Amino acid sequence: MNERTAAGFILANLSSGSPRYLLLRSARTGDWLPPKGHTDEGEDTLQTALRETAEETGITDVQVVDGFEQVIEYDVDSRKRGSYHKKVTYLLGTSATTDVECSSEHSEADWFTLEDALEAITFDQMREVLRAADAYLTSH
Repeated sequence: MNERTAAGFILANLSSGSPRYLLLRSARTGDWLPPKGHTDEGEDTLQTALRETAEETGITDVQVVDGFEQVIEYDVDSRKRGSYHKKVTYLLGTSATTDVECSSEHSEADWFTLEDALEAITFDQMREVLRAADAYLTSH
């Protein structure tokens, strides 16, 4: 099975005193997820995560929180794209920007408290990554 790689950010805004996390609603599936996307040839994880975040949200002031990296892996069986194994690496970042310009891939965006984000996210692995990111952010 082919492997495809992607990267993105668990992106936090700290202006309200406690972290709020950016989630985007997929226009195709309705799922709420952090910004992420496929790795272009020659890109490393950070380059991909920064590019995809800018493309999907318009946010370009991401400050990377060093030392956090979590990977989610799963198999995809799509009539349109075929079967493949997907590996998504999430980094942790903060942004002072709260205005989000959604790309056509997303129907809406919002900044969530941890509790609300965990409720909005439907995938267990993604919830675990968000919990880990929140624990890391609040301890550093």
